[in-house]
Amino acid sequence: MKNVLRILISGLLIAYPLMVWWFAQNGLTNWLLLALITLLSLSIVAQGIGHPRSWLSMAVLLVVSVTAIFADQLTGVLFYPVWMNAALLLVFVASLWRKPAVITRLATLMEGPLSEKAIAYTEKVTIIWAVFFLLNGALSLATAVHGDIELWTLYNGLISYVLIGLLFVIEWSVRRVVKNKH
Repeated sequence: MKNVLRILISGLLIAYPLMVWWFAQNGLTNWLLLALITLLSLSIVAQGIGHPRSWLSMAVLLVVSVTAIFADQLTGVLFYPVWMNAALLLVFVASLWRKPAVITRLATLMEGPLSEKAIAYTEKVTIIWAVFFLLNGALSLATAVHGDIELWTLYNGLISYVLIGLLFVIEWSVRRVVKNKH
């Protein structure tokens, strides 16, 4: 049951930009902050308080709430992708100082112990993802500040996901070539 709840919440958070667009189109923007707070809170409960994703969700929940207090509810919810990218950027950059890097950890889980060359490669990939989160966050910020809900939804609900998928596919393809060479 807990896994079903996690999958459902993850799906809703992925669909979040579409939910924002629908709420805005139907004049329900006052409910957006409550919906986001509810989703993030359920995510924390479903993951368990000690899970790293829960800490990420709690940090983003806090920043979104503070943004909504100092700006307005709509601005608070439009900044959610900005804060998520910022949080992921911090996690990836911090992992380069407090090793192993995020991608190194993932590769170790998938491949087992890594060679020094593989670790160097995964650290470079971690840097690439960090740069991606920086740029993606900046574009998310630009769409939020611009204030056009259709543009915000297009970028945060489609284009950013396509870019994430594209980066993943490119990195996976390069990894296969690099792995075959060594």
